This record gives sequence, structure tokens and C-alpha cells, in this order.
Amino acid sequence: MSYFYGPVPSRRLGISLGVDLIPQKTCSFDCLYCQLGREGRKVVRRFSYIDFNILKKELKEIVKNKLKIDYITISGSGEPTLHKDLDKIIDIIKRISKNKYPVCVITNSSLLYRKNVREELRKADLIIPSLDAASTQTFRKINRPCKDITFNKIVKGLIALRKEYNGKIWLEIMFVGGINDTIAEAEKFKEIIKRVKPDKVQVNIPVRPTDVKIPFVNFKRLKKIKNILSESAEVVSTFREKRRPGKDHRDLEKKILNFLKVRPARHEDFLSSLGANSLDIKNSIDSLVKRKCIKKRPYKGKNYFVRNG
Repeated sequence: MSYFYGPVPSRRLGISLGVDLIPQKTCSFDCLYCQLGREGRKVVRRFSYIDFNILKKELKEIVKNKLKIDYITISGSGEPTLHKDLDKIIDIIKRISKNKYPVCVITNSSLLYRKNVREELRKADLIIPSLDAASTQTFRKINRPCKDITFNKIVKGLIALRKEYNGKIWLEIMFVGGINDTIAEAEKFKEIIKRVKPDKVQVNIPVRPTDVKIPFVNFKRLKKIKNILSESAEVVSTFREKRRPGKDHRDLEKKILNFLKVRPARHEDFLSSLGANSLDIKNSIDSLVKRKCIKKRPYKGKNYFVRNG
């Protein structure tokens, strides 16, 4: 598959079929906590990257398999709003799947200040935008944006989205120790949240390996911040679902590589998303490691796998 990956286990969305529209690490930010590393293209100009005919063909094949999917999620290895005509892509997904699966778009919020981008997102069932800072200084430290993107544009875009969009908005805030996890910053977040009026506020921390060491925010501090932010705030929990969405064992190594194109993963992640048994997954991982296609990366006491190069 070129444009779809998974279904994968999501801590927020259950079983999610991912849609990856953007070339690897093509983004308007270079976030401190990015799991895809530092190398990439930092841009704000939008392009049409995909072949719509291939997208339709791939989705038709997926729908035929009648997998257990909770959401079809437009996210992937770059910022999805950098792709033009998102409304047409959402229409294709809904038409081919016969509206069986709700469509979610996960965005870093960088282009929401543009009215045409907000209009293209209206057909999504759920939007999960990010807001990692409550001040310009913190925004620059954590998100390291393109020079055209300012903190004020992010906030104004989120407020405008809420006014124009009738679907669900779950605002995600990623907390990084020593940068945006102070009580003073939490109070500023609280005031912004009142203006944005999301349906949920999701408090999160980086849980996958990154190229730089990220200071940890302990749970006690995180819970205190959550209580300040909003009554609708919740700490995103670790995915625990053990459902298996399918039993297709073909091309397992290719599926693992496609999975790792989007994010680092553990053996357990492959087990709950790829539908193969534990031994087949282990053998495929061992083979990929031996051929130096992937490598092991320990992180906070857990073994993750990442692609080489």
C-alpha cells in the first residue's frame, strides 16, 4: 500500500487505518519531540502529492477485507494540511467506504488560520489539532516553526475552526519537561482553551523515541496541569485493546516497514495491528534487523524498532 498503513492501535482512536498523504518528514514544524527525527523539509506551501486513482484503488481493496476499524485517520509522516484538496480526499474515503468509518484529521494547527484549509476540513467527523504552547517563546522552543507561522496565527486559526466547524474537536497538548509544564503556562493554556472551546482536551507526553533527549513530565505534575486546564481535559492513556483487525500474513516485512515509516513501534504494536502471530512478527523483525533495514532503539525501558535511513 502506498497511501494507507495499518490498521494500527491508537491510544486515542482505538483501531485506526492511517492515511499518509505527505512525503516523509514534510512539515511546517520541526517539533522537539518529533518521532520522525530532525531531517526533513520545513514548508508552508501546499501541493497535491498523491495519485487519486491509486488512492481509490487501494481503499477499495481495504474495504473488501471488512477489517475492524474505528477511524480512518488522515495523519502520517508529515503535516496533512500541506496537501491540497483535503475535502476531495475525505469525500473519496466516505464514498468508497459508504460512510462506514468516521474520518479523523490530525493536524499541528499551523495552517488553520487559512480559511480555505478550514473549509476543506469541514467534512471530517473529528479533528485533532495540536497546541503545544501558550506563549510565543514556548511555541518557538517546542515546535520550531517555519518563519511564516506565528503563535498568534495558531490561536486565531483554532478559534476560527471552532466557529465554523460542526464536528468534534479534541485539542491535544504535548507536554515537554522544563519547557511548557509550568503552572504559569498551564494557566495561560486555560485561557486559550476557553476561547477555542474544544469538545475535549487531551494531555499527552512523548512516549516514542526521538533524536534528542526529552525531559520527562511525571504523572503527578501532569495530573495537576490537567486539573487546571479544563473539566474536559484527560490524560491520554496507553492503548490496551487486544483486538486483531485481520489475518493477512502476506508481505509481513513490507507491512512492518510501512508501519515504521510513520512511527517507531514495539513488537506489541505490530502484534495488535498487523494481524500476524507473535512468532511470524519476531522472525520478520529479526530478518529486517539482520539485513539492517531496521534497528532496535531502547527508550525508557522499552525496545522500539525504527527504520534505518
